[in-house]
Amino acid sequence: MLCLAAVGASRVALPTVRVPVLARPRAAVFLEAAKAEEEKEDRLGAGGRGGHAVKGQTELEGKEKEIQMKVMEHQKTAARLSNAEDARSLVSYSNGFGVISTNSVSLEGYPTGSVAGFAPDEKGMPVFCFSTMSAHTTDLLKDQNSPAGAKASLTVMAADFKGASEGRVTLIGDIKRVKDEAEVAELRKVYKQKHPNAFWVDFGDFLWFRMSELKAVRFIGGFARAGDIGATDYQAAQVDPIQAFAAPVMSHMNDDHAASTVAMVQHYIGLDEVEKADLVALDRLGFNVAITRKGQTFKLRLPFPRPATDRKDVKALIVEMTQASAGAA
Repeated sequence: MLCLAAVGASRVALPTVRVPVLARPRAAVFLEAAKAEEEKEDRLGAGGRGGHAVKGQTELEGKEKEIQMKVMEHQKTAARLSNAEDARSLVSYSNGFGVISTNSVSLEGYPTGSVAGFAPDEKGMPVFCFSTMSAHTTDLLKDQNSPAGAKASLTVMAADFKGASEGRVTLIGDIKRVKDEAEVAELRKVYKQKHPNAFWVDFGDFLWFRMSELKAVRFIGGFARAGDIGATDYQAAQVDPIQAFAAPVMSHMNDDHAASTVAMVQHYIGLDEVEKADLVALDRLGFNVAITRKGQTFKLRLPFPRPATDRKDVKALIVEMTQASAGAA
C-alpha cells in the first residue's frame, strides 16, 4: 500500500546492528541515533523527505517496498523551483487578496485579521489601497509616526487554494503610508494591473500603503514542503513565467490526455498500478501530479528533461515525454 505525504507515509524498517552501548564512545552513540532518526524520517512524499507518519501502518515487503524506495529516491532529486521562486510566483499569480494582520487599536494587545486586496510590486512587496473606514487602516495609521511604520503581516494563498495541501506565503514586515503624489501614481499603476476594476482607488477617503521593509517570509508549499525564506532571497527571486498559462495547459492534459500522464508517471517515476494522474501544478522545471493508486491519492513531482522557456517549449517537452513513455511501454 503506497502512503505518501498527502495522506500520510509509512515507514520503511531497516535492519540495525545491536552493539552494547558501553562499548562505544559517546559520539558514536549520538551519530548512530541521528542516522537511525534520519532513516526513520526518510519517508515517501512530494519531496522524498519529511512526510507525516501514520501510526499502525504495516511494514512493506518485497516488490512494494522496492517500488516505494525507487519512487522516494526519484523524488529526492526531482527538479523543482526554489522556495524563494515558488513564493514569489505564488504571490504574483494569486488573486490579489490575502489576510492582513495588524496590531488592534480597539483591542489593545490583540492582533486582528482582515481580508484585503493587494498587488505585488517588482520585488514582490505588497501595495495596498485602504478605506479610512476599515479597522486595519486605523491600526496601521496608529503607528505611522514611527520611522519604520506599522508592524504587520500579509498571508497570501495560492490561486487554487482548497486546503492544507495547497501553498501559502506569509510576508512579515513594516507597512508605511505613502503620501508623495509621484509615488502614489506609481502604486496606482501597480495596483490597477492586478485589480483593473478597482475604480474606488481614486475615492478621496482611500489611502495608499506599501510594505516598505520585509522582515521575514514564511512559505508552505503543501505537505512535506515548508520553510523560512530570507527577505533578500525572496525579493531577488524571479517569478516563474510558465505559471502564467499553466491552467489551460493542465486542463487540456487532464481532459484529453489523461492516459499519457499515467504513462509518464509509470515510465519516469517507476510507479506501477496507477489508476489516475492529474496535473495540479506546472512550472518551467516540470509539473506536480495528483496520483490515485490502490485507493489512495497523493502528489508526486515529475520534472521536465530540461527547463522550459515558453508555452511552445512546454508542449514540445510534454510530447517528447509522452513519446518516450509510449515507447517504453
